[in-house]
Amino acid sequence: MVRKKEQSAGAMDTLRPDIRAAAARLGSRLRDPGELAPVEGYLREHETVRFVVQGTYERAGGVLVLTDARLIFFHRRVTKPSLDLSLGSVDSVRSTSGLSTGEVALAVGEKTVAISRIVKNDLEPLAHAIRQAREAAPDEPAPAPPAAEQIDPFVAMEKLSALRDRGVITEAEFAAKKQELLDRL
Repeated sequence: MVRKKEQSAGAMDTLRPDIRAAAARLGSRLRDPGELAPVEGYLREHETVRFVVQGTYERAGGVLVLTDARLIFFHRRVTKPSLDLSLGSVDSVRSTSGLSTGEVALAVGEKTVAISRIVKNDLEPLAHAIRQAREAAPDEPAPAPPAAEQIDPFVAMEKLSALRDRGVITEAEFAAKKQELLDRL
């Protein structure tokens, strides 16, 4: 019979070295290294894991993974992240601490994203690591200005027909514009 410690060590060995190193600092608090198995599938090429903590997001426990580009939260036994936040979108990082656990609150525009129930000893190192990674990460590009108001192609064709009928545009100009509108559909 395989012991639980041996299973746990085996699961850690299958992780990528950067994930394994970040998770190793949790020690025995990471009871199931299998929780980190889906992380690798969501990392981009050349993305490196810097920090892993356990916590609560949206009222469910799991692991928060800090990479050099983003924060990803995986709820326990869920293989798809419930949070995937680019560091460039984080405006500020605030941490608050209780007796044994605390919370990291991230200001993202008008919204606040909070990860709570982080072990007190992990709280400030995590907040510091997020701030450092945030400074190194590129800013999110400014949102593109709203596109010109979308033109309903059917309304535009009616207007073109009217212009053609009044002799403002030629039949060839009408045909060219009509094709342009049809290509948008």
